[in-house]
Amino acid sequence: MRKHWTISVVLVLVIAACQKETPNPYDELERRSSNPTVDAIPQDNFAWIHQKILRPNCALSGCHDGTFEPEFRGIGSAYNSLVFHPVIANDPQNSFAYRVVPGNVSASFIHARMNVFVPNTSGIMPLGYAEDSDWPANSAAYKAVIDNWIATGAKDMFGASPSQGNLEPQVTGVLAFGAGSTADPFPRGTGEGVQPIEVPGGSVDLWFAFSDDVTPSSALAYNKIKVATSTTAFEAVPEMALVTSSTITGPDLSNSTTTFTHKVQLALGTYPTGTTLFVRVYVDDGDHDGPTEIPNDGTTAPMLNYFTLRING
Repeated sequence: MRKHWTISVVLVLVIAACQKETPNPYDELERRSSNPTVDAIPQDNFAWIHQKILRPNCALSGCHDGTFEPEFRGIGSAYNSLVFHPVIANDPQNSFAYRVVPGNVSASFIHARMNVFVPNTSGIMPLGYAEDSDWPANSAAYKAVIDNWIATGAKDMFGASPSQGNLEPQVTGVLAFGAGSTADPFPRGTGEGVQPIEVPGGSVDLWFAFSDDVTPSSALAYNKIKVATSTTAFEAVPEMALVTSSTITGPDLSNSTTTFTHKVQLALGTYPTGTTLFVRVYVDDGDHDGPTEIPNDGTTAPMLNYFTLRING
């Protein structure tokens, strides 16, 4: 009888030892969407144009969904296949060199394709749209937004001006997970506009998706990251390496599914609750004077906020 009693005591002690003594900080996070809706982005930003106009009205099955160029499924592919991108079908006079010529609306083929019938083409774009599309009601306003974007320099979603010949790489997605996990990315904060990603103190894996008009994400060089508590402090903080040995899929900045190729694990346990951290990444496509910094000093809200973290516990 004593033997059975002893075994029972040991089992109780073992079970008690295996129970959690402190709560897991990740358990307290509300699982919201990883990225905000288009309403959080101003309409003069290319991210708004992609989410509101190009993807819902042009990236339809059999159209600009990867079947042929321009490719409007992803925000990076849309920008890269428009700005300073040579046309394929042209008018009989070969009037157009590029689909989008920054600063010149009339020289941009996309303007002509959306407003007049161009011989040798399939017709005025878009050729069709979903039944619930708001294009019929808002087409004039949408075309005016695109014309204004072109006229003001056709800047990318981070406010950078393009250069003819080869575009700079872009970040098209940012996700944060608990260290070692790729499920349930941490959500962004609630409130108006784009909010920081809410992360607990501890170790966090930060993933990035990239897009370039020529260089595959896997072939980008340099691959560094900096984290600072102020947007003016980046020169004083050390670089860390971005790891490219694995990939995951997840929502990009426009909530389309894309491949994330670059990762870093951040140790955030030393920061007090409420700290806001700003993130910049550096990659080199080999076609410019040096690495591209994303975001940069010219990037403003709301796109800057996609690259911020807030310690919430």
